[in-house]
Amino acid sequence: MEEIEPQIRPLVDALNATGLVRTFSSCEGHYSAEEQTLVDRNRADVRFVPAEGVTEKEIQGLLTYLLTRFKGQHGVLPVQVVGYKVYTPIDDEAVDETFVLELRPFNRFEPPDRKRADTDRAIEKLTRLVVAWAK
Repeated sequence: MEEIEPQIRPLVDALNATGLVRTFSSCEGHYSAEEQTLVDRNRADVRFVPAEGVTEKEIQGLLTYLLTRFKGQHGVLPVQVVGYKVYTPIDDEAVDETFVLELRPFNRFEPPDRKRADTDRAIEKLTRLVVAWAK
């Protein structure tokens, strides 16, 4: 099992602590040229599924709270935060459904250290919102 990257870990831990979700993948974002691969790594994200017995409506409620409070409390930020659902075919008849909370620097032309700092601040703000929601 791979370790959770340190910058995204507080958000992963906070989401899991809600009892609503079970995270299974995350990325803290990788912005320098030497960190780039064929896969776009210019963003941070946490991927999760509902915990056992949790409805999709409850997950939507959490995401709505996070997305509206993130923007509403902090105005225009250099990081765009979005939540969405990914449908991935796993065979000829089944589709896997995954929720994603994604943080993407708004200006892709910013220097890597600026994008890292902006992403880290956004992760901190989202983590505080998750903790506040769970209370």
